[in-house]
Amino acid sequence: MTSALAPGRRRGISLSVKLILTTSVLVAGAVFASGWFATRAIEDLARGDAEQRRERGAAAIAREAELSSLNVAATVTFPVATNALGDVQPLVDEAVHDHPRIQALVVADQTGQIIAATDPARTGTPLDDALVAKVAAAAPGTVVRVGEGTEWTYGAAVRMGQSRTLVGQVRVVVSTADLEQELAASIRAAGARARAERDRLIVVALVLLGAGVALAALQALRMARPLRLLADQAQRIAGGDLDRRVPEDRRDEIGVLARNFNFMAGRIGELLVEKAAAASLAHEMNLAREVQQAMLPPPALVVHGDTRVLGHCVPASSCGGDWWTYRGLSGGRMLIVLGDATGHGVHSAMIAATARGAVEALADTGEELLTPAQVLRAIDSAISGVGDHALLMTAFCAVLDPAAGRIDFANAGQNFPYLMHRDAAGGIAGAQIIAASGNPLGDPAIAHQVGVGTARLAVGDTLIAFSDGVVERANPDGKMFGDRRLRDALQGRPADSPAALVALRQHLVETVDRFAAGTDADDDVTFVLVQFAPASEQERVRTAS
Repeated sequence: MTSALAPGRRRGISLSVKLILTTSVLVAGAVFASGWFATRAIEDLARGDAEQRRERGAAAIAREAELSSLNVAATVTFPVATNALGDVQPLVDEAVHDHPRIQALVVADQTGQIIAATDPARTGTPLDDALVAKVAAAAPGTVVRVGEGTEWTYGAAVRMGQSRTLVGQVRVVVSTADLEQELAASIRAAGARARAERDRLIVVALVLLGAGVALAALQALRMARPLRLLADQAQRIAGGDLDRRVPEDRRDEIGVLARNFNFMAGRIGELLVEKAAAASLAHEMNLAREVQQAMLPPPALVVHGDTRVLGHCVPASSCGGDWWTYRGLSGGRMLIVLGDATGHGVHSAMIAATARGAVEALADTGEELLTPAQVLRAIDSAISGVGDHALLMTAFCAVLDPAAGRIDFANAGQNFPYLMHRDAAGGIAGAQIIAASGNPLGDPAIAHQVGVGTARLAVGDTLIAFSDGVVERANPDGKMFGDRRLRDALQGRPADSPAALVALRQHLVETVDRFAAGTDADDDVTFVLVQFAPASEQERVRTAS
């Protein structure tokens, strides 16, 4: 079969393509991220190493410059002290020759007057008088820009004799340009190595990426085919085709999914069959309920001679085991029968229908056979042995004879009815139990003993016969309605007209339902009201709603 609600087939990017693209992007991202971090790590290590080398180189240059300044101060002490100033310049030139890092060297007397300075032709650093004076006046350790880079000035005092008399000063300017050039070259070399490593990493990554994409493509194709079969199976299930199955030989999650799909398809088919059967059963149950309700007397009030009859029967499920019927007899007499088959449902309804058929058959035979005890025996004969012996029935039967002012009754395990009397004001004033014990009907193994009895019937008396579903109706707390609440519900109610009898039935129904407070009934609820009201008391009516 084809479902009108089956979704259409929509084609987009296949799952295999999505897996390949996703794997490629992830692998490429991971590779390039690792390459970038590796390059940054190598460059950071190179810079850190250059900083350490700068610090060590600067310290070595400082020590060298300090020693140079001390050596120069020692060599020029005697010429300066003896005022042999012409001997100072050669000593300065020799010091510059021995120490290539010296950019400028200045010797001054104690007053700061320049005695000798480096030759720009030898150092490559141009010096004018202002710059020489600036170097001479600079404190040791200060920065003096002489050439193109940053230079440091170091100095020493020129002292004479044991008294250490100050006779002059020496200032040496050294350059760190070669150190900076060396460090820059080292950083460039590290960067070149990092880029080379990055390039090699990218090449390796591209190879791995290609292999990963190929593996992903292979795995995606292996996964996509069974998944496509599962998707097609889902489409078929949505369209109502539940007979096809997908291969389920894989041992991974897809195999589990395939087995679940096959099981689901089979289970859906079973559920559809069960649903159809349930729908058919529900239809049959509704028909059975309609038939059973049609077998019961109509809900309207019935008048026969001086007797009014009104009943209420509601099954707990679609069909019930409760039933009641009446039969107008000659001389204004009235036959009332109320039965309750065990349980509720179709089987109980069939027993109830059999029992009612027995009463109808007996009534057609002749009125002389319609005594309460004979009616119960006829019901017992009809239902005895039907089904298993668990299907029993309790029943009450009464014949009301207003002319004789009496009521004859028989009971087979049914709840004892009440005969309600009427006071002068027309209301129910008292209750008399119609007691007669007997065994339930329908089991051949039980002795068919029914209880019989007779009671006086006065004008205005109302008989109420009921099944146990009335007094055993429970509320949410589990409490039962009970006989006392039933009698209290009847006490004081008007019972002097057909309309009052109809209102009394409605009052009983509402009282029981209000007590139950929405709790579902566990058993059928049935009761019958029979009232003795002579025609001389008020106008006779046939029906009232």
